[in-house]
Amino acid sequence: MIRDELAVTAQEQVDAIARDLVTRFQDSAVDPSLAATDPGLFTDNGGAFDPADERGLSSRLELNAAVDSDQGGASWRLRDGLNTATPGPVGNPSLLQNLNGALNAALVPGSGGFSGGAFTLPGLVSAVTSSIGTSRNIAEQELSFASARFTELTERQFAEGVDTDEEIQRLMMIEQSYAANARMIEAVDEMMQTILRL
Repeated sequence: MIRDELAVTAQEQVDAIARDLVTRFQDSAVDPSLAATDPGLFTDNGGAFDPADERGLSSRLELNAAVDSDQGGASWRLRDGLNTATPGPVGNPSLLQNLNGALNAALVPGSGGFSGGAFTLPGLVSAVTSSIGTSRNIAEQELSFASARFTELTERQFAEGVDTDEEIQRLMMIEQSYAANARMIEAVDEMMQTILRL
């Protein structure tokens, strides 16, 4: 289940976050020095992102060499544009403001199975981590319920003269408590998602 379902879903969501990050900064409206096929601030192994090749993007995500001093780039390109040949005025904040605006713009994710409309990048990351936390809590409750059920059934098996009707009633009460807790967690998750979308 972990390898075939949970890990696959988690990988899709992480790749969707990487896609969202890359596409936000690959837009020529954000950085006018970029042509339509140029990679942005974050690249897919140094190149532009191809939407048809999203699987595994999070592992291929790289900082554009044009701004990475370890790769011969210059940090002033964050201020003046990735494809700019020479530094511009030091006090020009327009591209940095564009980058900040792109980071905080509410966009509909291109993949990952997210529902509920548009997200800022921090909001998208928060939605994924909230989903993981909720799944973890549900799994812990299921484990707790299964453990309690196993203990109860084991005690019933070894007990003599046990009133089965009373034991079944107790087990049903445990199941009802579990269902009520699960509904409460779902309601809290829905409220958190609503708050995050505001």
